[in-house]
Amino acid sequence: MKGFFSNFYVRLSSLFLVLLITMGAVQVFITVKITEKRQAEADQLLNRRLAEVMVTEIEPYVNDDVIDENIGSIIHYMMVLNPAIEIYLLDSQGNILAFFSEPGKQILRNIVDTRPIEKFLRGSENIPIYGDDPCNPGNRKHFSAARIDLGQNASGYLYIVLRSSLYDQTVGTLKEKYFVSALMRGLLLSLIFVGIVGLILFAFLTRRIQNVSRSVKEFEKGRYDQRISVTSKDEIGDLARAFNHMADTIAANMDSLKQTDRLRRELIANVSHDLRSPLASIQGYIETILMKRETLPPEELQSYLETILADAKQLNRLVEELFELSKLDAKQTDPNLETFSLTELLQDVSMKYKAQAYKLNIQLSTDLPKQLYFVHADIGMIERVLSNLIENAINFTPEHGMVQLSILRNDGLLRVRIRDTGKGIAPEDIPHIFDRFYRGNSSRSGAIRGSGLGLAISQKIMELHHSSISVSSKPKEGSVFEFELPCIEQCT
Repeated sequence: MKGFFSNFYVRLSSLFLVLLITMGAVQVFITVKITEKRQAEADQLLNRRLAEVMVTEIEPYVNDDVIDENIGSIIHYMMVLNPAIEIYLLDSQGNILAFFSEPGKQILRNIVDTRPIEKFLRGSENIPIYGDDPCNPGNRKHFSAARIDLGQNASGYLYIVLRSSLYDQTVGTLKEKYFVSALMRGLLLSLIFVGIVGLILFAFLTRRIQNVSRSVKEFEKGRYDQRISVTSKDEIGDLARAFNHMADTIAANMDSLKQTDRLRRELIANVSHDLRSPLASIQGYIETILMKRETLPPEELQSYLETILADAKQLNRLVEELFELSKLDAKQTDPNLETFSLTELLQDVSMKYKAQAYKLNIQLSTDLPKQLYFVHADIGMIERVLSNLIENAINFTPEHGMVQLSILRNDGLLRVRIRDTGKGIAPEDIPHIFDRFYRGNSSRSGAIRGSGLGLAISQKIMELHHSSISVSSKPKEGSVFEFELPCIEQCT
């Protein structure tokens, strides 16, 4: 039973039925009360002059405070004509001098409050007016009243209760038999009709909530493609749209986490590989030196030490690039923007690699405009991008090849281009060359030293400058790397 009432539709329907039954009972109560009040009002209006008429009939038999015996037969005759009334003869203080009612009836109070009687006699329009019922002190009933002469300059009231106890008993029986039963049948039919319609409507409304609940439960079980069909603009529709947006965000985050986890595993694998090779080399050469230090020729010792130094530098560079890339990924590095000449910077960076290119028998040339064009960027970061791209071009350009640096002007932008005549990049490798530690099978050889982080770092730096690096390449013909920066002077 507890599980049954835990269903939202059941609880909502039960609450609706309880409210419906309560409102029906209240409606019955109000209807009965209003009907009784309207009936009392009609009775009092129709019988307003009843006491006045009866006074003219019985006043001659009331003399010197003595009630004639004939008055009983007159009143009895009147009560036969109208058995719903009870008649009381009161003095000016409201004390009951005589009363006439159904046989065997006893009065339970000997005085009647005269204030409602006086209000009635003044002709108050606030009908119905209720007075005391001497036979039922706890009840107040509508009445008719008139002044009557009691003799010896004394006056009193003829007080007629328009609903006797016999009338109440009879009406109560009929009310239970007809009115209340008819009202209850009408109420029951209304409850059944409204209840059925309400339950159908609730079923329709809660069905959408159940769809939302079902989708949420499926999503909780790991079905991240679960979405809710939105067909309305109400609160349930807003809830469905909010869930769909949340689900899209969570699914995107899950994909991002999966991608991050994959990259983390690749990072660990690649770092382990890149660290293992120089560490193994350093360890091997040191062990060789320790074993042969007494017999090792000086020139061979020098060669070993130079190799150890190169491997140590490679390790140091790898660690530095890892730290640099992690800061860029975490957005812990903000560009320090300043104005500088991009033309001069490219010229200075190319001069730094002239010797390396010459040593490898590679022609490093520049095609730069004579006019100095300025940009607003982080000069250190842009220098790092240029260095990575130029060094990458030199490393993958064979002997007698060429690396050309140029600046193009286009619609307020300066486009830096690094072109080489190297091996080129296979089409399947191009989408991945900016991934960390990525080395394309056809574009890299084991003889080339590198961490595989240079292009990833360069792309992150350009993203901080709201730009990106593009690449085009043909195998055996070379590659072209380009990026753009806004020129702060006229560049057209």
